[in-house]
Amino acid sequence: MTINIKLTVLFMVFSFSMLLSACSSHPEQATLVDIDTSNLLYDDAFPTHSNFSIETEKQIYALDDVMQKFVSSRLLHEEDPYKRARLLLKKLFHRSPEDLRYQNGANLTAQQAFHQNTANCLSLTILAYTLAKKANLKIEFQEVLIPEYWVRDGNYNLLTGHVNIKVVGNLKTTNTIVWGNKETVIDFDPYNVKKHFPKNLISKSRVTAMFYNNKGAQALVRSEYDLAYAYFKASIEQEPNFSPVWGNLGLLYKTVGLKGYGEQAYFASVNFNYKNYNAWNNLAILMSEQNRHEEAKQIYSFIHKARMKNPYYHALLGEEAYYNGDYKVAIEHYKKAKSMTDKEHEFYFGLAKSFYKLGNYKKSEFYLLKAKRYANFKDIEDKYQHKLNLLSRL
Repeated sequence: MTINIKLTVLFMVFSFSMLLSACSSHPEQATLVDIDTSNLLYDDAFPTHSNFSIETEKQIYALDDVMQKFVSSRLLHEEDPYKRARLLLKKLFHRSPEDLRYQNGANLTAQQAFHQNTANCLSLTILAYTLAKKANLKIEFQEVLIPEYWVRDGNYNLLTGHVNIKVVGNLKTTNTIVWGNKETVIDFDPYNVKKHFPKNLISKSRVTAMFYNNKGAQALVRSEYDLAYAYFKASIEQEPNFSPVWGNLGLLYKTVGLKGYGEQAYFASVNFNYKNYNAWNNLAILMSEQNRHEEAKQIYSFIHKARMKNPYYHALLGEEAYYNGDYKVAIEHYKKAKSMTDKEHEFYFGLAKSFYKLGNYKKSEFYLLKAKRYANFKDIEDKYQHKLNLLSRL
C-alpha cells in the first residue's frame, strides 16, 4: 500500500460505486465528479478523536526562552539582513558537535526540533521559519516540486515531498530587500538532486496543514485510527483543498471498513490535484479489490505511463521487489533508476543490499562505497560506513 507523506506527508486514495462514471476509458481525459467535502468528515466513526490534544498552530511555531536567547545572542547583533540570514543558516547546522540529524519520521514542532537536534525537512523548515522571524527576517515558504518519491515503513510506502524557506528581506524595514542573485535558501535535504527542481511559494497555513497530515500519517501507520482522524481533520480544517490529506483520509476510511467514504475522499483528492497519481493508484487498488478490474487496469496504465520517466518510481519498484525477495528484479529496477539519476545514494544502497542478499559481497561493498560517497549528511554516511565495517568482517 502507498501512503503519502507530503513534506514528509502521508497519502492514499479509494473509490465509490456511485461515482464510477467519473472514470472513463481514458483516465487522462476523465471528467471528475464534484464531491461535497463538507459531508466527508465522519466523526462518529472515530468516537475518541476529540479526546486527543492536537498541537495548535501557535504551539507548532512557538519559541521558548532558550530559543529566544539563541536568536538574541547569536543573530541580532548582525545588522545586515543578508549576513544575518547566512549566519542563521550556519548556526542552525552547527549548534552542537553532532549537528542536526535527518530523520524522515521526525515530525516535530519548532521547539522539539531545536532541542532534540533531529528533524525531517518539514520540521526543520518550521524551526528555521520560527527562528528567522524572531531574527526580524522576512521569509517565504517554498514547496520543491520533486517527482514522486517513496520511503518504505513496514507494510506501507510513504510518498514524500519537500519544503524549504527562502529569506527575502528584513522585517524591520518597510520595503522588501532583494539581493539580486544572493537569495538565501535554508534547506534540510538529504537528497541533493531535489534542490534542482522548480519551486512554488506556499502559505504558512499550508505548511501547518502538512504538519497535521504528517502526524496523522504516522498515527495511521501505527494503527492509531482515532488519532489519525483527529490530525487529518485538523489538516482539512486548516487547508480544505489540500489534496494529500484527502487521500490519507480515504485510506483511513478504507482501513476501518468505510469503503464508500474512502472512495469519495479519493475522488476529492484527485479533484484538488488531478495529477495526484498516488491517489489514482489507490483508487485502482480499491477497484481491483471490488473486482472492477477493467477500470483498475485503465488507471494503472495511465499512471504507469506518467511515472516511467521518474527514477524514484523505478526505485519504488526495486524496493517492492526487494521487499518480496525478488532480488534480481530489484537490481534491474535500481539500475534503471541509477541510469536516470546517478548521484542518488539511495539507489546505490538498494543495489548494495540486493547484491548482499544474493551473496555477492564484492558488489555489495562496491555499491555501499558509492552510497557513502553521495550521502551528504554525516549520520547517513556513518550508517553506510557501519555497514561497510560489518561487510568487511565476512
